[in-house]
Amino acid sequence: SPSPSPSESARPTPTPTSTTAPPPTADSRISGRHALRSVDSPGDYVSQSGRLGILSKVGAASPAGTRQAATFTFVPGLADSRCYSLRDATGRYLRHYAFRLRLDDNDGSALFQKDATFCARSGSTAGSISLESYNYPGRYLRHRDNLQLWLDASENTAAYRASRSFTVIGPWA
Repeated sequence: SPSPSPSESARPTPTPTSTTAPPPTADSRISGRHALRSVDSPGDYVSQSGRLGILSKVGAASPAGTRQAATFTFVPGLADSRCYSLRDATGRYLRHYAFRLRLDDNDGSALFQKDATFCARSGSTAGSISLESYNYPGRYLRHRDNLQLWLDASENTAAYRASRSFTVIGPWA
């Protein structure tokens, strides 16, 4: 069964300032299966371990399961079609829960749809993107703490911008 939302748990969480999508970027529309390569750790890709979002080393010689775990289907955002939702091969969606990135089945709730919607923004290098939370504007998908994926508030440092920037490449699987 789904876990309670951050707002339903005893754990304090910030209140989102807006539930409307930030304006779309000029980036061309992404659709279909892709992988997200880290800008500041180029051999690492957005992936999963169990239900948790991580960065993982992936290459052509990696086992099929590793390559599949780092391949996502970009679909129109569940909460706003101007943004994106990312689905894995099993149909689970990348979403945040208590600001940790994880993969869960769509429970059909409005909260899930918002948690699983990310808006593409310009990344730290040409051709890269950052994925901003739909329901927590100013928070971005980024890696930290030994390559775990989190939704963190923006910081104006080069290291932070690089840790939230990814290059969209073709699928691994």
